[in-house]
Amino acid sequence: MLTIRKQNELQKPLLITLIGTGLIIMTSTVLGKEVVKSVTDIMYIVITGIFVALTTLIVWRFRTTGSHGKAWLLFLGTATSWFIAETTWTIYELVYNVNPFPSIADVFYLMGYPFMFGFLIYYLKPVRRAATRKLIITAIGISATIAIPSIYMAYSFDPSVSLLENILATTYPIVDAIVFVPALIGIVLFFRGEVNFTWSLICTGIFCSTIGDLGFQFTTFTNTYYTGHPIDIILIWSYILFSFGVYDHIKIFKKDKSVEDKVKYSDDRF
Repeated sequence: MLTIRKQNELQKPLLITLIGTGLIIMTSTVLGKEVVKSVTDIMYIVITGIFVALTTLIVWRFRTTGSHGKAWLLFLGTATSWFIAETTWTIYELVYNVNPFPSIADVFYLMGYPFMFGFLIYYLKPVRRAATRKLIITAIGISATIAIPSIYMAYSFDPSVSLLENILATTYPIVDAIVFVPALIGIVLFFRGEVNFTWSLICTGIFCSTIGDLGFQFTTFTNTYYTGHPIDIILIWSYILFSFGVYDHIKIFKKDKSVEDKVKYSDDRF
């Protein structure tokens, strides 16, 4: 009952934040592409900055204690990589007024995925026995289905983009599909009561990231993408869900004076 109450307390500010960011971008679009570009770029930096700060706090609390601590350390790697990527993108776009895709920002975007995959594996490790072979095969099948449209677009369209842009725009949905396998397993286990509410937020964030990258690929191929495009709302939502997921976990341990004991227990029930 206490867990349900905590979830309800978090859902309202989460919903307000998601709706609020969407409305800000939509309103900025009315004012013109230059305005929405600036607003969206700044919003990316602020939100990913908060993401890094919250993840740093939880890593500082748990260090590398058990699977729990190692998982959050890897998640910090993802948060840091994507913060650097968003900052780099913004500098290219707002300071140097050049197209940030492709650029060094893509290196940091892609660098975050191995960290994310490692985080998900460590997160699932304590409940790996609950992940049946049927569940794993189903998750792989669904993720492969997500990747197929990306590969199809890369070879069936005649996009007016360079080979490098084509490869990069196609790579994102594919790596998303890879990390989506353990994420989907985690979502199923959440509904079974095997993992906590934090997991559901993070996995939903991964889902948004996957949909957002598919949209980015499509709009890039059709030469319709611009910073502030509605697809950016979904991508920003992914960062918000990640941040709230971390915040939810910080709250769980906030008043706990015996963190290491709590971590040990959590590794049995992650």
